[in-house]
Amino acid sequence: MAEHSLTLPQQKTKTGLQDVKEVTYWGAVRRKLLRDKITLAAMALGLFMVVITISAPWITANMLGFDPITTNLRLRNEPPTWAAESWPKFQEFTRTCNSSKGCQWSLWPAIFSDSTAGLRTCFAAGPGECHWLGTDDAGRDVLARGLYGGRISLRIGFYVAFVSITLGVVLGLISGYYAATWIDDVINAVIMTLSSIPLLFLLIILAGTYPIFRTPEGLAILIGMFGWMGVSRLLRGQLFSIREREYILASRAMGASIWRLMFRHMLPNVSSIIIVVAIFDVASAIIAEAGLSFLGVGIGPPNASWGNMMSGSLGSFTKAPWLVVTPGIFIFLTTLAIYLIGDGLRDALDPWIKNE
Repeated sequence: MAEHSLTLPQQKTKTGLQDVKEVTYWGAVRRKLLRDKITLAAMALGLFMVVITISAPWITANMLGFDPITTNLRLRNEPPTWAAESWPKFQEFTRTCNSSKGCQWSLWPAIFSDSTAGLRTCFAAGPGECHWLGTDDAGRDVLARGLYGGRISLRIGFYVAFVSITLGVVLGLISGYYAATWIDDVINAVIMTLSSIPLLFLLIILAGTYPIFRTPEGLAILIGMFGWMGVSRLLRGQLFSIREREYILASRAMGASIWRLMFRHMLPNVSSIIIVVAIFDVASAIIAEAGLSFLGVGIGPPNASWGNMMSGSLGSFTKAPWLVVTPGIFIFLTTLAIYLIGDGLRDALDPWIKNE
């Protein structure tokens, strides 16, 4: 019987024939990511947000010169130091816009001039002399609290993603492998029961009743325990077809155990889905923590998180808008970077999408 050999096809070029290089799956993913400028920019932004929050103790001690929990009631609700001269003029401008005479646009040259002079003074000042984003109602530096708040918010996001993905993957694999059996029916019953519960009200009740759920770890476990159903149902649907493929049947015929089939043969085929869902779970957890803390049942003082910073700014938007804008910008930039990264990874991990 003649032996057959498999050769790679050849491509014609201007200089002749050239062998086509073998491209692995992860090599193709890396190539598509390197061509996606938006995803690369989002990765740079996400890395920047992670670095400044991790480096918060060093930044606040050596660059800002303020402690996030040290209060100074004499400086409560002070505007940014560089805007100390321009802020009263801006307030005057907003008052004229609310009057019948209309906005007094002639105030803007003075506002820009005073702000520019204030920025130059702040850049030349040393640590502890300039509140770049103003102070809150207790006289604490808002920028320092924003940096420290990111440490808690991002930590909760990663914890929630770990808990929800772990539960969702394990139960999704079991449900998909034992599809149409009583095990699958029990898992689906649990998913449907938890999905029918008003999650926001349940989180408010549990976080408000038990103080342990108002710590970063406790709140992350609480959110993660009620956030795994989506990935579990997604994996279950994907595994319906995977479990009937030839290599699964061959492994089962060779005596492979159930856990080996699930974690060595089935799990790698859905790893791209898990990666994308985990990325989105981080952003969802950050928003969930911000919402709970804003309602007063999340992370409590004196610890700073982006959610309780916004909660403490209730009723101060017109008098001290920096209290709302600062945590809002941190949340917006972080979640924007995470969602763009997740969207880029979803396109890169899909072998059917060409990014030429």
